[in-house]
Amino acid sequence: MKLSYIPKELLHIILSYDGRIKYRHGNYVNIIHKNDERYNIITPIVNKKIEILQNIELSRDGGFYFEFGFDTYKGIGLVYDYNFSYPNKFEICYYDVKESGHILGSEQIRTIYD
Repeated sequence: MKLSYIPKELLHIILSYDGRIKYRHGNYVNIIHKNDERYNIITPIVNKKIEILQNIELSRDGGFYFEFGFDTYKGIGLVYDYNFSYPNKFEICYYDVKESGHILGSEQIRTIYD
């Protein structure tokens, strides 16, 4: 039996068999199956992004402030500050508190943009 046309219902069943292809908004899209080992690669990235988004501080003047530490290097991190500490300034600060154990006396590299 030759088919020149495969009914959409059958096509959906075939493509959704292993969960790697889904039909969304009129198109077939590839997805990572929930049991795929690639989730182990992207999970730390997604978790770090969620952590950063949950810790953003906003000012009334439209500014923001957030910082994050690097998971693999404890005591080292970055700070992003726009219109939060200084009006109309954007600051990026690298900090290293490994030696001193606290922010005072730590190594800091600051870059401030007008």
